[in-house]
Amino acid sequence: MGSPRLLAIDTATEACSVAVDTADGRVLEEYVVAINAHSQLLLPMIQRVLDRVDCTLADVGAIACGVGPGGFTGVRIGVSTAQALAIARGLPVYPVSSLQALAATVPRPQVLAALDARRGEVYAGVFRQDAQAIPRLQGVEKVCAPEAVNWPATGHWWGLGTGWQVYHAHWRDAGVLGWSGDSFPRAGAVLRLARARIQAGDRGIAPVLLEPHYIRPSLSEEGRQ
Repeated sequence: MGSPRLLAIDTATEACSVAVDTADGRVLEEYVVAINAHSQLLLPMIQRVLDRVDCTLADVGAIACGVGPGGFTGVRIGVSTAQALAIARGLPVYPVSSLQALAATVPRPQVLAALDARRGEVYAGVFRQDAQAIPRLQGVEKVCAPEAVNWPATGHWWGLGTGWQVYHAHWRDAGVLGWSGDSFPRAGAVLRLARARIQAGDRGIAPVLLEPHYIRPSLSEEGRQ
């Protein structure tokens, strides 16, 4: 029996994207940067990508979802949509870190992934590709002030993500070859990361167990502390 057809979603940042794999193993993706419009865009985008590969949700065997870190509203939209679709069809889900998905958008062996977390902070993670070119987290993902990020000072690293656009002046001592500040996580990368896990024997999780990966509490939660 072949691998299940995957539908992937990522709405954790300003970008909204959906991807599906095709019968011949390609990844078809729809991607748009549209701030505060994810709730209106996501379901029509899902329908369009499924139409483009001439299939329906009934043909999908699993759903992958970028779960953050990222904007609270965006993360919730993606997670709740993936959860609802998976529950309706009885499908397993594959949660994927949006920082790992960001690192997987470029063919770089070593990536310093950073997303602007607003409020003077950044989401940050250090990733190094394994033998299968999958970016693996080195240490832990964190949210902190930019000056508190301890990037490697040596090595052939590539800075990636909106955090670099906003805070690169704080990271002059990082051992980077260069950086790109206009990159976001993409559903195509989420799909490829989930596909690698399936091929390694990962069976996913039940949709009721899918949760956002916020790292930090929301403003309302902070107010209750």
